[in-house]
Amino acid sequence: MTLEARNVVAGYGDKSILEQVSFTLQDGETLAFFGHNGAGKSTTLKAVVGLIPVQAGEILLDGERIDGMPIADRLERGLRLLPERRGVFPDLSVKDNIDIVARRNCAGSGSKIARDDVYELLPMLKSLRGATAGAMSGGQQQMLAFALCLLGSPRCILLEEPSVGLQPDLVEQLFGTIREVCVTLAVSAILIEHRIASAMRIADHVMIINSGRLVFRGTRAEAETINLWDYF
Repeated sequence: MTLEARNVVAGYGDKSILEQVSFTLQDGETLAFFGHNGAGKSTTLKAVVGLIPVQAGEILLDGERIDGMPIADRLERGLRLLPERRGVFPDLSVKDNIDIVARRNCAGSGSKIARDDVYELLPMLKSLRGATAGAMSGGQQQMLAFALCLLGSPRCILLEEPSVGLQPDLVEQLFGTIREVCVTLAVSAILIEHRIASAMRIADHVMIINSGRLVFRGTRAEAETINLWDYF
């Protein structure tokens, strides 16, 4: 088991947004996470990575409870967050972006994915090593941001609307890469995404949240038998 949430309640200040949210994610699995704006999707990811406190319930990574840990400790254990607005250093080259993050994430002897590995996994970046990150296309920047998440020993990557601003062909390319990496390297992923059809194609599980409550949770096969829009 990689990541598990048990009846998580979380919010901002005294206000609770999530109401007993639970899910389980195994190594190499992708969870597509849907819901309307303000439903609690981003709040869920923030609670998992530690950006907001958990008011009740538990979050476990590899069987170890992490909901009381600082963000740095959660990152050390393999959680990665790819925010909606691309997480790259725009004024630096692709190579410098990767080198800087690699120095931090790949320092330990147990590191699984080094800087050379991400160039092999994402060959688009090889020819762009000298390019300034902020001058690249949205799709190229998103590939770079995904590469930065992979450096080190990731266990679970939390992706927030990675398709925003991308052309449809780049969306399919990015999602295909996410799926390939997760399966090949046994990395799990939670994918918040408004392009439901594209996300469904790479998902093992589907979760829908509405006003802070989970209203559907099941396998992709189960999700394909219902009208997802009935739950929004």
